[in-house]
Parts: sequence; structure tokens; C-alpha cells
Amino acid sequence: MKGLWALRGFAKKYRKGLIIALLLMGVSGLLNAQAVYKTLPVFNQLFEELVGTEDAAQVARMHELFHSTLVLFCYLVAAATVSGGSMYLSEWLGQKVLLDLRATLFNHLQMLSMRFFEQQRSGELISRVNNDTALLQSTISANLATLVIAPVSMAAMTVYMVMLSWRLTLLMIVVGPVVYVFTRYLGRRVRRYSRLTQERLADLTTNVEEGFSLIRVIKIFGMEPEVVQRFGGTAQGVLRTELRAGRMRAFSRIATGILVSLALCGVLLFGANEIVSGRILPGSLVTLVFLMLRAGEEISRLTRLNLSLQRAEASALRTVELLGETCDVADAPDAIRIAQMKGRITFDGVEFSYDSEQPVLIDFSLDIHPGETVALVGPSGAGKSTVANLVPRLYDVQAGRVMVDDTDVRQIMQASLRSFMGFVPQETLLFAGAVKENIGFGRPEASEEEIVAAAQAAHAHDFIMALPEGYETPLGERGVNLSGGQRQRIAIARALLRDPRILILDEATSSLDRESEAAIHKALATLLHGRTALIIAHRLSTVRNADRIVVLDNGKIVQQGTHDQLIRQEGLYRRLYESSTAQQTGIIP
Repeated sequence: MKGLWALRGFAKKYRKGLIIALLLMGVSGLLNAQAVYKTLPVFNQLFEELVGTEDAAQVARMHELFHSTLVLFCYLVAAATVSGGSMYLSEWLGQKVLLDLRATLFNHLQMLSMRFFEQQRSGELISRVNNDTALLQSTISANLATLVIAPVSMAAMTVYMVMLSWRLTLLMIVVGPVVYVFTRYLGRRVRRYSRLTQERLADLTTNVEEGFSLIRVIKIFGMEPEVVQRFGGTAQGVLRTELRAGRMRAFSRIATGILVSLALCGVLLFGANEIVSGRILPGSLVTLVFLMLRAGEEISRLTRLNLSLQRAEASALRTVELLGETCDVADAPDAIRIAQMKGRITFDGVEFSYDSEQPVLIDFSLDIHPGETVALVGPSGAGKSTVANLVPRLYDVQAGRVMVDDTDVRQIMQASLRSFMGFVPQETLLFAGAVKENIGFGRPEASEEEIVAAAQAAHAHDFIMALPEGYETPLGERGVNLSGGQRQRIAIARALLRDPRILILDEATSSLDRESEAAIHKALATLLHGRTALIIAHRLSTVRNADRIVVLDNGKIVQQGTHDQLIRQEGLYRRLYESSTAQQTGIIP
């Protein structure tokens, strides 16, 4: 149980509640055994000859029987009450641990680098945060009480059974090792099947997530039957692995029941001989049988518990693996916090590759002055977006340096570095909250007036006011209630609200129509004044007014200058510009 043991730290902060719960469970186990043992005086008195005795003696014995029954009832009520209290505490602990575990896991994932997320399926991560942790919680909540109560009850019952008849108790004791060996063998198989089940559930979650996020593409291409068939195949895989584990659990229960039944039948047969020989009373035999029945139930519960723990162990190991992932972009121990930023960006001999095989940037050097607007252009795959990703240190370079204000970004705390930056990515993704929440995402403390001002600067205010609830209008998941151009302007407003020293626009106007694009560029001309801006665009008409245009090809700078300078030169920029202009006018060469 290495995985479950590795997660024990999440229960430490609740150790007081855990101690109370364990104590209650121990008391409950003792009371369960004591309650059964208290049937002894009841049965002994029931088996005594009452008929034919004097009325006074019969009344006295009935009084004793009533008293013994009342004591039995009190023990049963106490056992049930304490057991219920311990079960509630188990549920409370399980839910608390689940909350902490999910929060820690999600926080850990947020701290990992972009490279990690590029290598993982989102459905797999969702499954680990939801399904694996839920299985762990249910195991803790449902089985923590059993883990304590069952062994305590069995130990106490065994003591009482030995007190009644050690000979008959031996028949029950021999069952224990056989059940242990059997369940240990089945447990390993259940753990393997459970891990497969969790992996299949991750595949299923991925199918669901893709089926919803890509629903427009699926419908346009008429791929609904294929998507449904793929989902069905994955669901069948979950079913098969679950049924395999279910067969192991069912077989374990049957085998345990048979072994316990054999022991019980043996006790009844040999018990008759013990009564005849006078070594045990009839009432004692009945009590011993009751104790054995309850002990058998506890053995069965422990068997099921072991199999449940094996299922949870598979999830625990997957969770521990995820928590063990390290971030390849981490703050240095001596990283500094910056109080202000001028906005100078310097690339000094940068070498970068996403997969360590195909270089993206090769000996890349570029110096961007504070307040300068620099546009990066070039064919697809030239490295433009990579340059933009390196400035906020979403990745670390393999060689060379990326510097801000002459300080290597690796020597600056990431949160501090990025607090001075605004970023509008190529793929505009919004949250499902209201419009104002999306604009204020980068600055939660921003006032409503500041949010409106940012929207006006991004030329988004008019269409926002036309929405049903204005700035309070929910956008729906990924902002599906808005057009592409409207989503882009919301994203630009969000970046502008941060009042950044460095503003990175990665294809920020790619989804805008001509009228909206013209309005945005008028706003940007004012808003970019005094700020360092890095603009990436395929539509070269959008970067004509940049202070400098840097042309990239195969990870290298091949040209740079103003638009007027570059357009007069024979080279890549003029070819790209002529091709872009021809496509926009409808004349495709």
C-alpha cells in the first residue's frame, strides 16, 4: 500500500478528528462484541426449566430474564450509536481529505510548465483530478470504520469465544489464514484491473471532453456516428475491466462465505458433543454461534475491505505519480522580485527546441527597446510564437539568454515577471463567467469603471452593452455566445486592463473584420504609447505601422526594418506582403 501510505500527509491536519474517530471505532468494535456476548445470560435463562416451578421462582427468573434483555438492548443501542458516530466522522474525514487532495493536485498542475501540458491529454488529467480522488475518498469514508471496527470486534469476539469453548473456537481460527492467503492473491489481481479501469476512465473522459469541445467540427463533418462508436468502444473497455475486477470480488465473497459456513457447521456438529459431555451449556453454544456468525461477517467485511484498498491503491499510485511531476520552469532559489519594469527585451544567442530534436530558434539575437513596437513576421513554423512564449518564460531556452531590463528572466520570480505583462494569444479562450469577470480576470481588484474603460479602449463596449445583461451577461463555456471578433476584443480588453509594460499580441487581430480591426489599431496606437509591444501576425497589413518589423525564417532573423524599408528590398518580407495583399483582395497567385 505504498501509494496510500504516501498520501497520509493529507490527513495530518485532521489528526484530532482522526483520533476521536479511531477511538469511537475501537469502542464500537468492543461494544459489538460485548453486545453479542450479553446474549449469554439471556439464552442460559431461556434454556432453564421454568415450567413446574413455583410461581415466586418463575417470577424471579422472568425478572432476571427481563433485566438481562434490557442490558442486551442497552449494549446494542450503544454499539449502534457509537458506530453511527464513527461512520459520520469517517465521512467527514474522507470529504476533507478529498477537498485538500483535489486542491493540492490542481494547484500542483497549475504550477507545472507548458511542456508538461503539451505531452498530456486533458481528459487524462481531468480523470485523475476527479475520478481517482473520488475513488480514494469513497474508500476512506466507507472503509476507515471497517478498518478499525472489524479487527477490534474480531479480537474481542475471539476472546469471548475462547472463554466459552476453546475447542470450538479453534475451528473458526483455522479459517483466518486460509482467507488471508486467498484474498491476498485476489487483491493483486484486483489492483491490476483497477488501474486498467482508471486508465480506461481517463480515455472515456478524453472522449467526452473532445466530443463537447469539438462539437462544431464533428457536426460539420458529419462524424457523429464515428464519435459515438468510439465512445462506445471506450465505454466497453471500462465495462470489461470493471467486470473482471467484479468477478474477483464476487469470487472472494463466495469463497469466504463457504469457508465460514464450513467452520460454523463444524461448530454445530462438535457443539452437540460438547453439550452431551457437559463441557458447555446449550445457551453458551447458541451465544458462541452468534459470536461466530458476527466474526464471520467481520471476516467478510475485511476481505471486501482488502479488495477496496487494492482498488484505491491503484488510484493512489496514479495520484502520487502526478504529484511527483516536477516543473522544468521553476524559480531559482535566489530569484528576485522586481518592483518596476522599463520594458527592454533582449534575446542573446538563444537556442530553443520543443522536443530536443527539431530546433525552432537558432542563435537568435534581438534587442527590443523600451516603448518600441516590434512585429514578428514570417511563414508558419518560423518561430514567431515561440519568441513570444519565451518572454514571459513559459519555456526555458536550451542555450543563450532572454533578458528583461538586462536581467535574465530565469533570475526573476515568474509571478513578478508576468505581473508586468499583458498577453493576447492566437487562440482566444474565455471563461464561462460574466463579461466583466472575463475582462477583469487579470486584475480581480479592478473597479467597474476601469473594466468599462478597458472595453471602450478595445472597442468592445458597444457590443457588450447590446448583450442581454450588458457586462453581467454570462458568456457560456469558451465564450461561445460571442463571435470570433468579439471574443478577440474581450481578450484585448483583458490584457489592456493590466496596464502592462510589455504587451504581447499573438495574432491578436486575426479574427477581426476590417472595420473592427481598424478600430482596434486606432486604439492600440494610443494604448501602446510608452509600452513595449511584441506583435505577431500573418496578415502583414496589420503591422505596417510597427516601429520595426523582424522577419524570421527557420528560426533565424533574415530581415528587419520598417515596412517602407523592407518593401523596397528583394526578400522574404516583400514576397509575404504581396501574397498577403493578393489573398485579402481576392487575387490569389
